[in-house]
Amino acid sequence: MSYINRFTGVACSVVLASATLTASLPLQAGNTGAFVGGMLTSRVLHNMSARTQAEQDQAYYAQQQSQQVQQAPVSSTQSTEQKLDELNKLAAGGYITPEEYKAKKQAIIDAM
Repeated sequence: MSYINRFTGVACSVVLASATLTASLPLQAGNTGAFVGGMLTSRVLHNMSARTQAEQDQAYYAQQQSQQVQQAPVSSTQSTEQKLDELNKLAAGGYITPEEYKAKKQAIIDAM
């Protein structure tokens, strides 16, 4: 993109220099002004279009990221068997007491 910007800057400089040199000629003065105006208008419109496209892309990717976060699995979607397996692993690892194990196991069974 930097190469394009430099090329455009050089092209505009050449156009402006030629406009300055030929502006003294009465027959070409009007045509040169229109040409330079057209070049500048074209560049401004291109920049606006590129900025709009970049903003749309940014909004799209932000929306995609938020949808991925919302689609994260929730523990309530686990089956009863998966919940009991996880509870057994916690109890076997000593992370919960036997009383907590019994209470949670009963709660899982009651939710069936």
